[in-house]
Amino acid sequence: MNLAFQKIDITPSLPVRLSGFGKVRLAEKVHDPVYARVFLFQNDSQEILWVQFDLCAVDQYLLHLIQEKTDIPEEQILLSATHTHSAPGGTLSTHEGMLKGMDPVFCHHDAAYCKSIAEKISESVFQLRTKTEPVSLKMARGKIQGLGTDRHDPHLEADEDVLVLEWTTENHKAMIVRMACHPTVLNGDNLEITADFPGAIEPHFPEYDLVAYVNGSCGDMSTRFTRKGQGFEECERFGSLCAECIKKLLEQNTAIETNVEFSIEKKTFTVKARQSDSIEVAQAKLAKFMNDYEQAKRNGASEQELRLALSFVEGAQNNLMASSALQGKTSIEVPVSALHLTGLTIVFTPVELFSKLSNPLKKHGLEFIGYTNGYHLYMPDSDAYDKQFYEASSSPYAQNAGEDLMNQIKEWLA
Repeated sequence: MNLAFQKIDITPSLPVRLSGFGKVRLAEKVHDPVYARVFLFQNDSQEILWVQFDLCAVDQYLLHLIQEKTDIPEEQILLSATHTHSAPGGTLSTHEGMLKGMDPVFCHHDAAYCKSIAEKISESVFQLRTKTEPVSLKMARGKIQGLGTDRHDPHLEADEDVLVLEWTTENHKAMIVRMACHPTVLNGDNLEITADFPGAIEPHFPEYDLVAYVNGSCGDMSTRFTRKGQGFEECERFGSLCAECIKKLLEQNTAIETNVEFSIEKKTFTVKARQSDSIEVAQAKLAKFMNDYEQAKRNGASEQELRLALSFVEGAQNNLMASSALQGKTSIEVPVSALHLTGLTIVFTPVELFSKLSNPLKKHGLEFIGYTNGYHLYMPDSDAYDKQFYEASSSPYAQNAGEDLMNQIKEWLA
C-alpha cells in the first residue's frame, strides 16, 4: 500500500454561524482554524480517500461533490467529522430529508461553502496522487480515563478505548487517533470558531505532519462529568490528557506492519423509524420539560442537575423540529462502510451511535467510527427510550433499531 496525506485549512471568512446548539450564534473570531486532513491510500487496484473534518457533521451532498470532482467511487470515500459544536455550520442539508427544519441547530445549508471545501479536497487529491509513498503502520490500542463518561450517569458503561494508527513513509509521518467523546467542552455561549479539545491534541506532536482525531461511538458520551470548566483552558487540558495517553501507547513494544493491505466495502441497512409525534404532542412534551427545568432552577438544583434537565428540553426541541420530517416514514436507510486493514476492521456509520450498542461487537474484532458519510442523528440503545433520555427524544429511529442495526452489521461481517 502507498499513502500520502495533507492538512487543508477550511476556515471560512467571518461572519459565519456556528453549528451544534439550538440557538443562533455568529462567530466573532477564530480561536483556532478548522482543517480537513486528507489521506489517500493506493494499491494496484484501487484508491481510498479518507478525510477527517473539524466540523460538526457532513452529509451526502458533500460526498457527491467530492466524488464528482475526484472520480473516486463513493464506496471508496470516507468523510469523517469530529462533531465539534463550535465549527462553521451549513454543511448539512437542513432544507430536505430527515434534517429538514433543523436549521436552528445546524444552520441553513451553505452550498457555496460545501463547494469550496470540495474544491480544496479535489485539489489535494490530485496533488497527493503524485506523492504517494510506501507506508508502514504502527497500531496501538489502550484506554483513556478522565476524558468522557456516560452523559447521564458517569458510573454507566461507556467506551474508553483508544486506537492509534501511526503512518510512516520515507519522508512523512501522520496519525489517525480514534477516541469516543463529544467535543463539547465549550457550550452554546462560545462565539469563536474552534475544533474544541480535538484541536488541542495536534500541537503536542510537532514531529508529525498531522494528527487526525476521529470520533467513535459517543452518542452517549461527553465531558459533562469530567470537565472542570467550559473555556479554552479546559480544551487545552483535555488535549494534553489525550496526547499523554497517545504517547504512552506509542511507546509500547508494538509491531510495525510494513506490508499493509486494505480493502473497503459498503452496504446500506434498513431499520425501523419511530412513529413521529404530531406537532401538538411535540409541543406538549416541550412545555413539560421546560416546566421541569424551571422548577429545578427554583429548587436550587446543582449545575450538573440543571444541565441534565436542560438536555431534556433540547431533546424536546429537536423532536418538535423533526416531527414534520418524520411524518409518514416507516423505515430509514443507514449506509455503513467497512475498512479492512491488516489485522483490523473499522466500521463507519453516519449516526451518533451509543457505545453500549457497539461495545459488544468489539469482541468480534470490529472498531466503530461515527459521523461518517452523512449525519443521521442519534441511534440510542433501547434503555435510553425507557428512560426518555434527550438522545432518544431526538432520534428518528424506533426503539430497538440500534440493536437491530448491530445484529445486521455483525452478520454482514461475520
